[in-house]
Parts: sequence; structure tokens; C-alpha cells
Amino acid sequence: MSIFTQTYNKTLRYTTLGKFFGLATVGLTTLALTACNQSNQTAQAPNAEKSETASVATTNTGEKITAYTSTNVWGSIIQAVGGENVDVVIAVNDASQDPHDYQATAQDKLNISKAKLVLVNGGGYDDWATSLAKSVDNKPVIINAVDLSGLKPADEHEHEDKHEHEHEHKKDHDHAHHHHHGDFNEHVFFSLDTAKKVAEAVANQLANSDPTHKATYEQNAKDFIGKINALQTTAKMVGNGKNINAFATEPVIGYLLDDMGIKNITPTAYIEQSETDAGVSVKVLNDTKTLLQNKQAQVLIVNAQTEDATSKQLVEIAKNTGVPTVSVYETFPTGVNNYIDFMTKTIDDFAKAVHNTPATASIATASTAIASTASSTK
Repeated sequence: MSIFTQTYNKTLRYTTLGKFFGLATVGLTTLALTACNQSNQTAQAPNAEKSETASVATTNTGEKITAYTSTNVWGSIIQAVGGENVDVVIAVNDASQDPHDYQATAQDKLNISKAKLVLVNGGGYDDWATSLAKSVDNKPVIINAVDLSGLKPADEHEHEDKHEHEHEHKKDHDHAHHHHHGDFNEHVFFSLDTAKKVAEAVANQLANSDPTHKATYEQNAKDFIGKINALQTTAKMVGNGKNINAFATEPVIGYLLDDMGIKNITPTAYIEQSETDAGVSVKVLNDTKTLLQNKQAQVLIVNAQTEDATSKQLVEIAKNTGVPTVSVYETFPTGVNNYIDFMTKTIDDFAKAVHNTPATASIATASTAIASTASSTK
């Protein structure tokens, strides 16, 4: 059986967290005050933020390493690298839930306090997880995907620090209409290069906590990165030699659009207004409808987890004018349980929408080459 097939057949083990509990309100108020009163001084190391105690390598005694993360997308990367040696605890594991709306509970703090590794998206996406990880006595290693990505401008980091501090004071901060912070797209899980960097960082930190299985973590990360490389090759084929324009109701999938060679022509006015409580103005909405009706945009992209009245109008117009609609997700849709399948399905959906070769066919060929290359190096 090839390495690619083994990875695809691997059953991911997740622990789904509790969603919303009224009991957590009092607990979270205490957490916020605790987080703000702490100095949060941590020793910096490549690829991770950690306390002095967390940076010391320990010998694994046979028990699995507990890792915590905000969404199942990031959780699956930890599982792909850690395999059977890691238990992954996930906050948002439901395709019907918008991660931006997640309200942390006292159970989250308890789970984080037991974790050796916490993987956060960063960039204002899941500040609550970072705040909790910094507030517990037994501080875990924190891997921040946005920081690893290298995609965020320096001035945006200042904005994030301010936003995180405000979040600690106001646990009910509304993210529902503010998915895009400044000019930066925080949805870096759609950046294939970032996924590779995260896999490497996870392997390093797991090996630090469990040196006995260092070679396993490194090989798992190498295999995972090989599959991402194949996905990147396939993604380029989607828009290769074509002039494809897309309109996106949210900037969620921006990084993958770049990989696929698809141009996002969503007007700036639409993006800015869609993030306000007032929503998109009549004029901007009419201009947007024209883009679809005149087929200046060859594909409409909607976030399946945050559809509203405006996006539903655009979907109906696209349907009537023959413009295909592609739905994207921030957590795994039904039937998908790992990152490689998640990205493959997304690329495949776009390939079909623009009448290109389905990604699954290309991935099968590319994965054979990966397995062959991996075997020859062993």
C-alpha cells in the first residue's frame, strides 16, 4: 500500500468540544481578567511561542501527547503529523458553525491546561484560544499559523495585538460581520505554503516533547508536505491558460485563488461594506449584480457557513445567468475529515466550475509520483 493511500485511509481521531453553555459566562469573565493581568512573558523560539518550561524536551512515557486547536482543519494537520502518538482536542468541529462566532467555555480552558501544544490560526481569527493558552499555569507551546505564514504586513501585527487585548476584555466581541481584519486575509488555512510550514512546526514541537518518535514525526510531515506539493501542481492547472475572474462574497479563499490563477474582481466597496452592520448599499449591490449578469465574473464564491440575504440574492442571479457558484467552508464539510481531502475537494469544485479537469484525477497521478519518490528515499 502506498504512503499516499495509507494517509488517506488513516482514521482521524478527534475529541469534539462542548459548544455553548450558559455556565461558561462567569468562567470566561474570570479568564479574561486573568489573561489581562498576566505579564505573558514567553521565550521566543523558531516557529512557536513558548514558556521556559514548555521549551524543555521531555521523554514520552508511553502516554499520548495532547494537542489543542481551534478548528478541525488545523486539527487534522496535527493528526497527520502526530499520528497515533497524539490526541487532538478541537473546539470547532461542526460544518454548520462559523468559527468566528465561537464562544470559549470553561471546558476549553481545562483542555488547554492539559495540552502540551496549542495550534491557533492567529490574525484575529481565534484570539480567545491564544488568550486562554497564555492564562493557564501549565503553559503549552503555541504555534501561530498567521505568524508562520509570513503573509501578514508588519503594521497588521500591531492591529492584531490591540485586537487581542480588546478581545480579552470583551468576550462577546462580534466577529460575524468582521471576518477581514484591515487589508489582511487571516484565513491562512487556504494557503498551501502555510499548511506546509505548520506541519514542519508541529513536527518540531512534537519531537521536542517526545524525542523517541522524532523520526516518525519528521517522516509524517515530509509525507504530508509531498501531498501539498502535488496539490499545488494541480491547483495551477485550474486557471492555466485561462482568463478566469471570480466574485467572492467573502475573502476567505483568497490564497487558494492565487494558487489556481483565478483573479478576484470583488469590488473593494463590496468587501468593506459587507463587513459593517449596515451591510452592502443598494448601489454597490446593483453594481455587483451587473458583474454577474454581464458574466464579467465567471464564477461566484460564497461562504457556505455564513450565507445571508445578500449572498442568497447573488446566488439566485448567478443561477439565472448561468454563472457557476462554488461554496467554500472554514471547517470540514460533511464527508471530509482531513486536510488533503478538504483542499482536493475545493480545487476539484473550482475545476468543475470552470470546465477544467477535476483535481481528483490529477492528484491520483501526482500522488503516485510522491509515493514512488518517498519509497526510493527510504
